[in-house]
Amino acid sequence: MSQARLKFLRRMAWLGITCGLIAGGQALLKAADIPRATIHILVTDAETGKPINQARLTLQFQEPVSKYSFKRSRPVSYSAKTNPEGHYKFTGIPLGTVRLLVTSELHESYGKDIEINKDDQEIDVKLKKPQPLL
Repeated sequence: MSQARLKFLRRMAWLGITCGLIAGGQALLKAADIPRATIHILVTDAETGKPINQARLTLQFQEPVSKYSFKRSRPVSYSAKTNPEGHYKFTGIPLGTVRLLVTSELHESYGKDIEINKDDQEIDVKLKKPQPLL
C-alpha cells in the first residue's frame, strides 16, 4: 500500500473516531441540556365556567437540539382530549414557546403561542360560544 493511501486511511479513521465521539456524546448532551416540563391544561366555558369534556388539544413546538448537535430542530405535534373535568396533562415538553390549539363543538376555536418557563405550569383556556350568523 502506498504511503499516501496509508496516510489517507489513517486520517479517515481519525475523523471517524472523532465524529463517533461527537455523535455518541451528542445523545447524552441532548438529554441533559434540554430542560423539560409538565403542562396542565384546563378548558372551561367562558360564560358558565363549566369544564369542557372532550375538547381537542394540539400542542406544537420545535424539538430543540443540543448546541453541539449537527441536526436541525424538527416540528413536533401532540394531540389529546380533555377529561370530564376539562383537564389534560402534557409531560416532557421542552421549555420555550409552544403553540396551543383548542377546539370543541359549539365553541369558537382557540390558538395561542405560550411561553413555557417552569415545570407544572398551568394554562387556563376559556372557550367562547360562536358568534351568531347574520
